Amino acid sequence: MLKFKYLCAALVGAVFAALTLSSGASPHVTDIASRANAEPASESASREPITAAATFYSVRPDVRRCVSPLCGGYFVKRVNMSTTRCADGRVRAECYVAEIDGNAQAESDGAQVVRGEIVARRYERFGNLGALRLSESWKSLGANQPAGTFYLVRDRGVRCIAFPCPTHHEAKLNSSFSRNIAGVNLEAAGLGENASVVNAAMTGPEGVIVAGQDSPVKGPGGRSFELKATQVYVRTKSDSGSTGPDRGSMKPCIKTGCSSQICADHNVVSTCEFRPEYACYQKATCERQANGNCGFTKTPELTECLARK
Repeated sequence: MLKFKYLCAALVGAVFAALTLSSGASPHVTDIASRANAEPASESASREPITAAATFYSVRPDVRRCVSPLCGGYFVKRVNMSTTRCADGRVRAECYVAEIDGNAQAESDGAQVVRGEIVARRYERFGNLGALRLSESWKSLGANQPAGTFYLVRDRGVRCIAFPCPTHHEAKLNSSFSRNIAGVNLEAAGLGENASVVNAAMTGPEGVIVAGQDSPVKGPGGRSFELKATQVYVRTKSDSGSTGPDRGSMKPCIKTGCSSQICADHNVVSTCEFRPEYACYQKATCERQANGNCGFTKTPELTECLARK
């Protein structure tokens, strides 16, 4: 019995020694987010981490030449994701929508990043083509094509004695992943004079959207990651703190289509069939409507003309 007790005590001691040795076997790696050498740049405390757990889409205009609204809308897809659920409920690599709604407006001449939702919308004779309902719109400032992962980034207002320093916070779009990083490298983003605009926007509460790749860095302050940007987006004024569209920054509405029966801010190619109601649009006013989209203003004269056709 006594020998058994000694055996148990010896086993416990051996396990404790093994745990002690294993804890010191690997080199210590410093997490810069918790280093004591981080000093705020001002007396105010650092801001809370931003979140990007919402639906962000990339948007590109549809330049196919076919009848509107089957063509002439937009192709949208979730950033950082391989598939997107479309208005008809099907999952595809990207979705076509015939219209964009909301105070925030996507640029019609290039790819942008927006925040919102795809909704069902039926069109007479064409069925459910869908629409994109926006809450935010972000405009690119760089000359290069975006590559890599999309992050929402903000300057934390933290400065350190030693490099690397957790000066910025990144939150991956359409994901719950976020962390502090040792800054953003803008050299490959093609920003030119817009670099100062981006740096100023990163210090604001909204931050900027950055497409790029995290690269590991190390120094006296430990190890971290630096985000190497390929493209940077800033939030447009039309939906940032305003109650309506920034109409001064929008393109003018024009009558387009083969019979000038379409009101849009860009040329739309349609079939050259003539319908009686098209004659009513010849004298109608093509302008921005209350929802920010181009359309024919429904005056009593236009309503009466369409009723006769």
